[in-house]
Formats: sequence, structure tokens, C-alpha cells
Amino acid sequence: MLTRLKVALTLDLDQVDLRRGVVGLAGIVATIVFVAIFGTVGMTAGLAVLFVVVADSPGPRRDRLVGVLVITLVGALVAAIATWAGTDHVWVATLLTVGITAIATLAAGFGHAWAMRGILLSLWAVVALSVAGEGESALELAAAYVLGGLVAAAILWLQSRMSHEPAEQATSSGPAARTLGEIARSPLGVFALLRAVAVGLATVLGIELFPEYPIWPALTVVLVLRPKVGATLEIGVLRTLGTLGGTMAAAGIVALAGGSDAAVIVAFLVAALAMMALKDVNYAVFVFFLSAVLVLIQDLLGKDADLAAEQRLLATLLGAGIAFAALWIVLRLVPQGRGAPRGSEG
Repeated sequence: MLTRLKVALTLDLDQVDLRRGVVGLAGIVATIVFVAIFGTVGMTAGLAVLFVVVADSPGPRRDRLVGVLVITLVGALVAAIATWAGTDHVWVATLLTVGITAIATLAAGFGHAWAMRGILLSLWAVVALSVAGEGESALELAAAYVLGGLVAAAILWLQSRMSHEPAEQATSSGPAARTLGEIARSPLGVFALLRAVAVGLATVLGIELFPEYPIWPALTVVLVLRPKVGATLEIGVLRTLGTLGGTMAAAGIVALAGGSDAAVIVAFLVAALAMMALKDVNYAVFVFFLSAVLVLIQDLLGKDADLAAEQRLLATLLGAGIAFAALWIVLRLVPQGRGAPRGSEG
């Protein structure tokens, strides 16, 4: 394990990509401007475009179309329920995250593409709880998500028309056809149940303990908890280290800025550029700059940067702790001799 952690902490400087950093920074700034103009409705549509495009994968057009439709329609339903529930209806929010996480995790049994779509829907179920702004109805945000999904579908269609690949590609290799019932009775089913409960617990605790940033513990659980011990420990440790460094650095920058918005803006732009340029150098480095970006933007929004840094770190520690505990239970219920849950995201 120590050897694996040492490798995980290695910096792959060959992966530094300044071009991606510039493009990513432009995208972040454009998103901020877009949200400032169109508000929560625009942000929801933009997130839908992002999720649907990322969820696409190589394969026959029919399979790709099914994937686009599923993530668009389920995403819109999640947007409607989450907007109505918000963090005011704790148990509705909890049941939503538990249900979506369980089903989305089971989807991994149908192959890598569906594993990715499941992760995205799990993340969306958590993020959507904090998306609703003032004045927007559940129907408006659900419609915005559908609109974003349609825009993404159009983008993917144009890409396929412009490419020289055959219309029907070979079906991607993956597990043999299985029913949802078979997957639910497999080790992956046990993992899906424990992951869903862990995300639900993190949702409740996040709402109760971190009212300003209630989704951070649940997001950590979704991103950290994997079927394999090594992957969970590696991601959990790297995310914790990155968060610790990033929040401390951002809080220090805000203190040194002495109330100067210009200095904080410059620091935010540098952190956002570095976050994208160094994305594949090391996960801890990526999380370092991501955490700095989140804390700095809270200061620019007029919120307490020290509180944001403290809650970001505590929420990450809580989420990682819940993920580790859930994995320990999974290992007790599913002996390692039976192997990792088949079709999982790793």
C-alpha cells in the first residue's frame, strides 16, 4: 500500500498542458459570465450540456442515443425533484440521493460507458440539491436541463457527421448481457447498496453540519468510494491532502490581499489556469487548485473565506471517512476472494 501511495504522489510533469489550461480558464470565465446573465436556469442548461457530452462514448449510434436519452430524461427528473426539495426537505433530498446512487452504481454492471453515466447522474443528484435559485420553479429547471441535453445531442450529432468513422462502430467490449436483477444479486449489488447508504448519510450530515455548503460531504463520497480498496484509499488520501493544501493556501491569499478584490481575482485566475493545466499531473495537485478556486470564489461572492476553507476541509474529511467506513463494511460482506464488483468504475 505504501508503494502504491508513493506512486500516487508522484508528479507526472509530462502531463502539463498549458493549452488546456488556457482553454479551461476561458471556459470557466465564460461559465461565470453565462450564469451572471442567465442565472440558475442557464447554469442548469450548461451543466446538462457538460454531463451529456461527457457521458457519450464510442459505439453504435443506437447505444449512444439511448445513453443520451437516459441521462437527459433522468437528469431532468432529478433536477425537478431536487429543486423542489433543496436542502429544506432533508428526507426527500436523502431518498433522492440514495435512490439515484444505488441505480446509477448498478448501471456499472452493463459496462464502462454506463458506469460513467452512473457516476455523472450520482454527481448531478447531489449538485442539483444546491442549484435552485430564487424564483425558478422545478419545472423551469427540469426544462432547462432537457434543453441542455438537446443542445448536447446536437453537438454530438454534428461531431459524428463531421468524423470519417463508420456510422455503426463495433460494440465496445464489456461484460456479457445481464439483467438488472442479476447485477443486484452480485457483489456489485452489495457495493451499490452500501454506496447509496453512504451518500445518503453524507447528505444528511452535510445539511445538518455544513448548511452553507451542504453538498460537499456527499460529493466526496461519490468521488472517493470505489469497489477496490487501493483505489478508494488512494483517491481519499490524495483528495484530503489536496484539499488541505488548497484551502490553507487560498485562506492565506485572502488574508494577504487585505480586502483587495483585484488581488483575489488574479489569484483565482491563476488557480483556475493551473487547475486545468495540471489536471493530469497528479490528482492531489488538481484538488489543491480546485479547492483554492472554490474558496477564492466564495470570497469574491462576499462570503467568509476562512469559513469556506474550514468547511471545505471538514466536509472532505467527513466524506472520506464515510467512504472508508463503507468500504470496510463492503469488504466484510464481500470477501476479497470473490473479486471486485464486476463492471464497476474501478
